[in-house]
Amino acid sequence: MKTDVAVIGAGPVGLLVANLLGRRRRSVTIVEKRSEPYSWPRAIHFDGEAMRCFQAAGLARSILHHTHVGKGMLFRDRDGTTLVDWSRDQTPGPMGWHESYRFYQPGLEQELRKGLGRHDCVALREGAAVVDLVNGDDVSLVLEDGSEVVARFVVAADGAQSFARQTLGIGFTDLGFCERWLVVDLVLRRRRDDLGDHSIQFCDPVSPATYVRGAGNRRRWEFRLCADSPDVLTEAEVWTRLSRWITPADAELERATVYTFRSGLADSWMDGNVFLAGDAAHQMPPFMGQGMCAGVRDAANLCWKLDAVLGGADEGMLGTYQSERESNVHAFINTSVSLGQLVNQTSADGVPRGRMFSIWPNLGPGLGPRDGVGGILVPQVQAEDGRLADSVADHGFYILAASPISAERLPVQAGASRWLQERSLEGVVVRPDGYALGGFRNRDELAVLEGLSRTLTPN
Repeated sequence: MKTDVAVIGAGPVGLLVANLLGRRRRSVTIVEKRSEPYSWPRAIHFDGEAMRCFQAAGLARSILHHTHVGKGMLFRDRDGTTLVDWSRDQTPGPMGWHESYRFYQPGLEQELRKGLGRHDCVALREGAAVVDLVNGDDVSLVLEDGSEVVARFVVAADGAQSFARQTLGIGFTDLGFCERWLVVDLVLRRRRDDLGDHSIQFCDPVSPATYVRGAGNRRRWEFRLCADSPDVLTEAEVWTRLSRWITPADAELERATVYTFRSGLADSWMDGNVFLAGDAAHQMPPFMGQGMCAGVRDAANLCWKLDAVLGGADEGMLGTYQSERESNVHAFINTSVSLGQLVNQTSADGVPRGRMFSIWPNLGPGLGPRDGVGGILVPQVQAEDGRLADSVADHGFYILAASPISAERLPVQAGASRWLQERSLEGVVVRPDGYALGGFRNRDELAVLEGLSRTLTPN
């Protein structure tokens, strides 16, 4: 039986892809090589834009149960002096959600998996490793048990060592950052309010480290390792590194593992009808907490386009996936690498000081104009009935206008007047992924954008 979309990998990105398409009644088959969910925490942060994407999947409220609103991050030198203050506002931000969430990844994946049960058009096959991939007008995935999944499109969200990427012969460009770090996850036995709610980067050229306040009673420390450090440390060696802050009397050691933090981009994110997403397409060090967020943005960008093409839109629009996403994720990689370099320094001359703020990189060339408005991330306002604007528009195209207006085709949401005035706009047409298709200053410009939205989503 043929499915609209096959997804390789049941991590957060793959599960989100299935949920987003399932809500649009597209048939999806997920194949996951593990026979049961991965039980250890890995990613620990996502931002308001990512929560907006979970909102599009209808799962934001349930995911909130596994989160803690983040206070932000401080960069301190060896003497405890704060070099950079990246504190986060504790009220909802421009995306309609808080700017920063700490979360427990197994809990997040649990909610994403439960979400699949809402859609009888979505199937999850676990313990199903892909051993071959045949790309063509349809894509055939051959599984280890000899069975086959045939799909119109494939989304490969199968991680940094992506089988799909390697099988297709797609190269991966190393962007130069490569460090080994020990990542330690702990569960507190008793309250330790003195540790604080900010994440802290301890900037030190000899022994840089990171403290992360996780959700609930979970805490994480990360330590950069020397070149000759082993890949496996004993429990006693781990506690020795932790002893400056915490002891076994305070917390239970859940996991200690060595990761290699890298930066890089796949040379191509698309081959025929196969698309790479998440770590299969890009990797970055964790100093901004944006690795998983980047994959979530991939899903949001790609899924509405796949849905449109499956509904009759021009298949050529899928070619804008990489061109739009690559420059956006590259901006996050560059900033993450810069922060990683800061962690390896002290308060010597040349180290920046002061406040740091969130970045919202634009999309690269793609659908609609790139005139300073098209491709920018649009704030999500609250409607009069309390719902968020994307949901009012059922996560399709809509108009965000400074004041109520009439439109030929698209629903209208009034708000964000200051944001629009700063750009000398009467309004913008918002895409299903929250980015601007384009801005307008008069009725004629709006008519052009409405016409473009009609060609992109003919149904």
